[in-house]
Amino acid sequence: MNKQETIKDKCHILKVLTLACILIATFFLPLKTSLSNFGLIGLVITTFIAFGVSGFQKKGKLSFFILFSPMVFFLPLLWGWVYSPLQPEAFKEISKYVFLGLVPLFLFRKDIQATTFRKYASMGLLAGAVLSASILIAINLYNYSKTDLQLHWLLNNDFTGINFVEPFSGMHTIYMGIYYVMAIAILLFGNLKLRMLWRVFIFTFLVLGIIFIASRISYFITVLLIGLYLIHNLSFKIFSIIATLTIIIGVLSFSFLEQTYIYKKTVEGTEWELQDNIGTYNTDNTFRVDSRYSRWKVAIEAIKEKPILGFGGGTENEILLEKYEAYKMQNSINREYNAHNQFLGTTLRFGVFGFLLMLVYFVRNSITAFKYQNLLFLSFLTILFWSFMIENVLDRNMGINFVALFGTLFYAEFLAKESKLENDELAQ
Repeated sequence: MNKQETIKDKCHILKVLTLACILIATFFLPLKTSLSNFGLIGLVITTFIAFGVSGFQKKGKLSFFILFSPMVFFLPLLWGWVYSPLQPEAFKEISKYVFLGLVPLFLFRKDIQATTFRKYASMGLLAGAVLSASILIAINLYNYSKTDLQLHWLLNNDFTGINFVEPFSGMHTIYMGIYYVMAIAILLFGNLKLRMLWRVFIFTFLVLGIIFIASRISYFITVLLIGLYLIHNLSFKIFSIIATLTIIIGVLSFSFLEQTYIYKKTVEGTEWELQDNIGTYNTDNTFRVDSRYSRWKVAIEAIKEKPILGFGGGTENEILLEKYEAYKMQNSINREYNAHNQFLGTTLRFGVFGFLLMLVYFVRNSITAFKYQNLLFLSFLTILFWSFMIENVLDRNMGINFVALFGTLFYAEFLAKESKLENDELAQ
């Protein structure tokens, strides 16, 4: 075997290992974050080995790579560390976010195409989400079967929300909702070769999972994506009929839904969250809590003190805790709540420059998604934007891993499209 054949074999093995890592990283997102971490670590290691074996491949402008890949969420941590009054905390933040800085380096690899990355990442997340939903729904129905409760109790607190995802220790409803909604987007817009029966079966399980998760933002995004799919694929007449039937079914089932915790949380709970409530009862009437709106107001007040560069990396919780103390927001102090808004949290730490970077990311990538009619990319951006509005998604590995993987994947597709257009123009 000559040297060229040896290098070829090594490249093949490396490619197989990389694809396996992508599968592991995405498959375990809705099951076990620590195992997803192993997949990402493997992806980063194989990427650096690939650079040593095959070298780099420059794709697009470096400034575009920084602004429109997940790198944009990592960059502010570097300058925020320089002037942070809490440098150890700022460094911990960098180490936590490191996948957002390392995974995008995959874009410089020569050996794996964007379409291959998309195929394996989509397969992994869809399979993991279906398995996760199946397990949780089965456990939920079994627990319900042991009771004598009426049917509407299946949509009450004991069987929804955090109690629904509890079998997967450490999982948060917001993140599980993000994974299931993204899996639905893959099913709807991913051009998968699946029979209609399998599509309906998988869609049903994922929607049931989202219902039981009882995440209001997941409900909202799911409706948006289903609406986008129907508008894109159906005539106006058929779309109008489906919309009318949906409204009729909703009206007829209203008296049933009104009895459920899901209804109270979705309607009354949302209204409560969007008002200035400090130390009042939410829909469960168990203990006094502070609404998201009240925390957003506190975050905005803090931002006004240092609007340009912010307070620096690792400072969000400390600054907010001081403000909570001034407003006697004891529940937020006890739980050490962050801003519960990624845009506000970023602006608090890194100022208006950090916010503008995020804004550029969403605007430019949305334009790209529309330009190439990439509805899956648009779905990802929609999921990310609305999740950022109500949660510090990137404060946990559950969110970091998702953004690092799929943000890199879709930017890789953008680069591939741009490269193809350039080659076509040169050929002419």
